[in-house]
Amino acid sequence: MTFYDEMVSAPEIPMAVRLRLAHGALQALADHADVRVLHVKGVAWDPALTRGRRPSTDCDLLVDPAGVEAMVDALEGASWQRMTTFEHGSVFAHAATYYHPVWGTVDLHRWFPGLHRDPAATFEALWSERVLVEHGGRPIAVPSLIGQRLIMLVHAARTGRHEASGDVERAWHSASDDKRMAVEALARRLDAVVPLAIATGREGDVVGLPQARLWTALHEHENSTAVWFARLRDARGVREHVAVLWSAMHVNPDHLALRLGRVPTRVDLARDWVGRLGRAGRRVLGSSIGRLRG
Repeated sequence: MTFYDEMVSAPEIPMAVRLRLAHGALQALADHADVRVLHVKGVAWDPALTRGRRPSTDCDLLVDPAGVEAMVDALEGASWQRMTTFEHGSVFAHAATYYHPVWGTVDLHRWFPGLHRDPAATFEALWSERVLVEHGGRPIAVPSLIGQRLIMLVHAARTGRHEASGDVERAWHSASDDKRMAVEALARRLDAVVPLAIATGREGDVVGLPQARLWTALHEHENSTAVWFARLRDARGVREHVAVLWSAMHVNPDHLALRLGRVPTRVDLARDWVGRLGRAGRRVLGSSIGRLRG
């Protein structure tokens, strides 16, 4: 019996303990598949960044882009069930979610939003400064504390101004000047200046930069129509504009399946598409009326 099989047979245990064991189990799968992974967020983070934070309920892995397919095969071969695909998991198409009846869920990141200009270079940069910690009786790799701070902050930019205020306080405002300078230096290396500035209240520094409108819309928790318009305004060139419009017009089958609790039929997809157009039209009309009244 392998290490992974032994852990799967474990009885029900408290969430925090289960997550630590789950990180160990996921590392065992990655080792067997010879895939490099970095454990990010949640219980994998340094306690200095998680103290007082809402407890995590899942695991997150940032996978070496060259090993994504092998890691997917490893998960599916170990009875992890896919819940969402990379393509439809988010506006950044960055992560697929898998579920296991013992270990719960894991978000498998092929890149991390805000650090995705060059996924391979980003992974190498974070990997080169990795730190080993132990979870589930197994050594796992996590980003350096500076890398963890940057990841927490770019995630805060996407989570929203009010929801992530505690994370910004822990990762930025409570940090020393030297640590903030190190975070900014890493952000420049990884082309994460825009989300970092928006997360830390310096939106004026990045006006007009690529994806500034999108990150601002996400940070302000704008509705989905506003987010799509922000993406469209940020798009560069005809091809990128067409790609954004094409994505906006299509129903997300993964999210629809989660809402319905089953695989959607063609009728379900058509009905959701019509509803999507109607909601977008009402929001655009409401926004136009609001501007006229203002």
